Amino acid sequence: MIKAIVFDLDDTLYDQQQPFQQALDSVWNAPTVPSHVVADLFNTFKRLTDQVTHIETSNISHAAEALNQVLKQHALPALTPSVWTAFWERYQQEMTHIDLFSEIRHHLSLLKDHYELGIITNGPAERQSEKALQLDLHHWFKRANMVISDEVGLKKPDARIFTYFNRMLNLQANEVVYIGDNFLTDMVGAKQAGWHAFWFNHRQLELPNQDYIPDQTVETPEELAELLQAMSVTTY
Repeated sequence: MIKAIVFDLDDTLYDQQQPFQQALDSVWNAPTVPSHVVADLFNTFKRLTDQVTHIETSNISHAAEALNQVLKQHALPALTPSVWTAFWERYQQEMTHIDLFSEIRHHLSLLKDHYELGIITNGPAERQSEKALQLDLHHWFKRANMVISDEVGLKKPDARIFTYFNRMLNLQANEVVYIGDNFLTDMVGAKQAGWHAFWFNHRQLELPNQDYIPDQTVETPEELAELLQAMSVTTY
């Protein structure tokens, strides 16, 4: 019987591509970029930033190099280091305006009455806490149930960060569902820990690893809302 539902934060509870694209548009004086190129840029950016705990100058430079490679693959000119620095500064500003997926907000209130709700997220404690505040997550999530990699010295996909949550709430692995967008850090980590894993694949990415199959896969915020609705009225 499921007793807890735990969420990833970035690009699961809110649309992380929106501030990315807004920041990119603000610093790039270029012709309209096709949406599939923006998607490739964002997926590369997110993959790199998901892998680091602290965003430092060296990480930004590494990300800029990788993003310029994506532009090259699409026969677009590379952007200068100063443009990428301006992009990063604007991206931080845009991140102060993030909001929950509207389709999810209502269902969190319903789930709260039936399950322990939690979050496991990679990143710096201060930055992730600021996002939680911006999203008003305290309405549905206890701060004690929010596990940030920087605070516990473990990060996804390490299964130990999931078992850490188990110990906090005295739960068995098969009593917890994890919902996230990143297959490697979210699905693989949760499955290795013995959790149920629901993949919020709203970027429509291909399944990268057949060794780990999500228990459920949804591809839009609306589909995720339907899944959460079902869980709020039915014992999973």
